[in-house]
Amino acid sequence: MEWSSERVTPTGHVILLAYAGDFESSVAVAWLEEQYQTDVVTVTLDLGQGTDLTDVRDRALALGAVRAHVLDVREEFARTAVAPALALGVGDPRVAANARPLVAKYLAQVAAIEGTAMVAHGSHVPQSDATGLDALVAAGGGELRVMAPCRDWALAPAQVLPFAKARGVPLPSAVDHLSAVRNLWGRALTGHLLSDPWAEVPPADYILTRPVADWSATPAMLDLEFADGVPVSLNGVAMPLVELLPSLETIAGSHGLGRLDFPAIAGVRPRIVEEAPAPVVLHHAMKALSAVVPALWPAVRGTVRLKCHLGECHIEEVTI
Repeated sequence: MEWSSERVTPTGHVILLAYAGDFESSVAVAWLEEQYQTDVVTVTLDLGQGTDLTDVRDRALALGAVRAHVLDVREEFARTAVAPALALGVGDPRVAANARPLVAKYLAQVAAIEGTAMVAHGSHVPQSDATGLDALVAAGGGELRVMAPCRDWALAPAQVLPFAKARGVPLPSAVDHLSAVRNLWGRALTGHLLSDPWAEVPPADYILTRPVADWSATPAMLDLEFADGVPVSLNGVAMPLVELLPSLETIAGSHGLGRLDFPAIAGVRPRIVEEAPAPVVLHHAMKALSAVVPALWPAVRGTVRLKCHLGECHIEEVTI
């Protein structure tokens, strides 16, 4: 794990905010400072977002945070969350869910370092990410008080944009914007637009998967080797999971694989659209391998050859 932060002398008790750098958590920095008249410290986890989180740290400081911690936990995330989830498949939204335990863990750890019992997160979806994170933080013990500004603030939706603009928070490009969460598993989209079950995600909001018109005309042949239930090499090149996932994501996404649409469940979750090219292909391969030797899975070591083309992935060969 790598740790970096910028330090400024605090002026009193602080609130520790899980900061993703998005619009909602950026507004939360300003709101927490004003609502509680105290300093805000942020913590951002590198979970494989694929971007330089130095910019996220600098944004937090520019918005008024007195310190901004950035922790590289990609390897731990791959080992403790992504690898176990691959066996569970892609039947449920997992981008945010996979990350919650680590977010809760490091919120508690950094809160102890900062000497505060007040932690917050910027989620605006109380049925899923917010409630789940609240529960995980509480389950970790201690006396942490969890706040969710996007759920708690006394601002009507129409007041949020003026509040943000007045405080220098970068505004979203569209009023009805979709919030995106990205990590090694993939990318999840939520927002008011998706409250309509028939609403289509704007093409520009898809980043990891290509539209039909841009699918690669040449099939991709993939050789995936597994050991102990985890992929260990791609096309004969051994690599750790933190490197294999992005490589496979690029290949599978170029062939239109990985778009998943999960309907809302009343009182449980909103509608969530995910892009998860790598998990879709890996679970497909794992099912094929485990079907050959079900009694030995996941101890068996084997290779699955797949053909990805025109939005589909076919098993060509399984060897053990």
